Amino acid sequence: MAMKRRIKNRWNNIILIFRMMLRYWHYMLAGFVCMLLFALFNGVSVTLVIPVFDYVFKPDKVNLLYTDFSSFLVALGEMLKQHISSSGGFFPAIQNYGALWEDAKMLMLQTDSLSILYLLCIAVFLIILFKNIFYLLHKVLFNSVRGRTIRDIRNYMFSRYLNQSLTFFSRHRVGDAIVRMVGDVEIVSEQLINSFVNVIREVITVLVFARIAYLLNPVLLLYSIIILPVFSFTIGLLGKKIKKYSKRIQEQLSNLFSSVEEVLNSMKIVQVFRHENYEKKNFETINQKHYRMWFKAQYYGTLNTPISELNTAITGIIVIIIGGNMILTPGSSFTLGDFTAFLFALFSMLHPLKVITQVYTDIRKALVSLDRIGLVLNQESRIQDKPDAIAKDTFDKEITFENVTFGYKENKPVLKNFNLTIPKGSKVAFVGSSGGGKTTIANLMNRLYDVSSGAIKIDGIDIRDIKLDNLRKFYGVVTQDSILFSKSIKENIAYGSQEEVSDEQIIKAAQIANAEEFINELPNTYNEVLGSKGSDLSGGQKQRLCIARAIVGDPPILIFDEATSALDTESEQKVQQAIDKATQNRTVILIAHRLSTIINSDKIFVLDKGKIVGSGTHTELLKTCSRYKQLNKLQFGSREL
Repeated sequence: MAMKRRIKNRWNNIILIFRMMLRYWHYMLAGFVCMLLFALFNGVSVTLVIPVFDYVFKPDKVNLLYTDFSSFLVALGEMLKQHISSSGGFFPAIQNYGALWEDAKMLMLQTDSLSILYLLCIAVFLIILFKNIFYLLHKVLFNSVRGRTIRDIRNYMFSRYLNQSLTFFSRHRVGDAIVRMVGDVEIVSEQLINSFVNVIREVITVLVFARIAYLLNPVLLLYSIIILPVFSFTIGLLGKKIKKYSKRIQEQLSNLFSSVEEVLNSMKIVQVFRHENYEKKNFETINQKHYRMWFKAQYYGTLNTPISELNTAITGIIVIIIGGNMILTPGSSFTLGDFTAFLFALFSMLHPLKVITQVYTDIRKALVSLDRIGLVLNQESRIQDKPDAIAKDTFDKEITFENVTFGYKENKPVLKNFNLTIPKGSKVAFVGSSGGGKTTIANLMNRLYDVSSGAIKIDGIDIRDIKLDNLRKFYGVVTQDSILFSKSIKENIAYGSQEEVSDEQIIKAAQIANAEEFINELPNTYNEVLGSKGSDLSGGQKQRLCIARAIVGDPPILIFDEATSALDTESEQKVQQAIDKATQNRTVILIAHRLSTIINSDKIFVLDKGKIVGSGTHTELLKTCSRYKQLNKLQFGSREL
């Protein structure tokens, strides 16, 4: 069953990629035309060997009628004119190439060798010129298709990542995501898309040269065909080995990227605890494993060349022996020029055949990466709109939790049969020990996760029945981790609204968040570009920018999830002032460990192991809730706030 599902997904992914390619069908069509013309000119260039050996260097010419180049050109033009006329037009004349060749042979027997040589040199130059022009054009056109397809695949993958629930990211490493989007997509495009193009080009080339070889000597071609299958058998054996190690390479590369990403993001901890050498050794171990897999794949890939060369040599020797016997047979019409052209045609087929057999190996490599990116391509988001989801634009009455059960892991609920009502305009707070479910409540309200059972409702409507865009417009969220982007301060604040916001709105949000004072001290004020994760700002400054971002879109509900827990006393006071200003005339949800930040809440809920064990004002809870009294004592001793 799992195998059938994997094969089905693989084919779906291949179809998806080729659909992306077909968006650029006009480029592909032009590329195929150029490809065909390249193959035809390539084939014609081989046939020019025949007159060189049979007519240029023929010593026993008699009845010379054309002894200079100009008279030969006139005769040649007249011959072509008559041939076209007798054939009934240009294209019929091309199809009647047998008669044309016989007329050409007669003309060359009546022309001096030097004139033929001049014409052949001109023809060779023009043919090679046009052949390379069409080769260049077909490469440019198909590279354009490939590049655009790579771009589209990465865009599609990134959009899929953006639509995944947080559960997905808790199970998959960031480094692995980077490898999939960069390395695996590149491999798929290089091996799968290029293989598709290469196969078509080389098949056309093989057919053109096979036709030429057939016209020259069909018997000798038959012998050659019997010998050539040795190619595919040997290359196929190598392909299995290469696929095996290609899969391991990508796995080790994911480990490598994930290790680098994790360590570099945790440099402070690494250095504080003096683990530089430990991390260095750990990285070297992973890197060594990647090197071993890479080396083995390269080894088996390198074997392709010597094996192919050996096969070519064996084929050539056998064909030369058979063809030589045919030439030396008395009365044979098979000339030295024919044999030379046949050899050129045959060996011109060997490289395309090598490429075609190599495609098997390339596709096996691609399938490894295709399966890896397929994890994302086939991964439907757990959080998505229902087909009949409604567009609710206003928050009018209340938020309710009705018998909500949820756990991040199966059979381990964080909330169980949880009930709660938050009226519009109220200021409520959640306190309790870590793991009690405080942050979970905020995550569920935003539909970052969906409840396992029960329902969360806004104004009596299940939030799963509301379009996500509409639902999340209701909330402005400030988390404990002050997450900022490497953009300007203006862009970071504006990030809080899906609609375009004016400079006046951004400034107003910054003023409410008490952020304007330090913004104006920066060299470029609101246009100041922040470093990675806002590293050039203090914790309090970053948090005030996060508050400005949360309120710039004027959401009716604000959620503060441990917004001050990581700050020093002075920064906490400034951020608390910003929170007090930002929460006016809004529904406010405070999640906190520090009781000092929530004592003025209209209602405080005390959570313990996913259950509400107390609710009321600060004063009421000190009298009625032992758990709250315990928390108060732990933070303030016998002193009551």
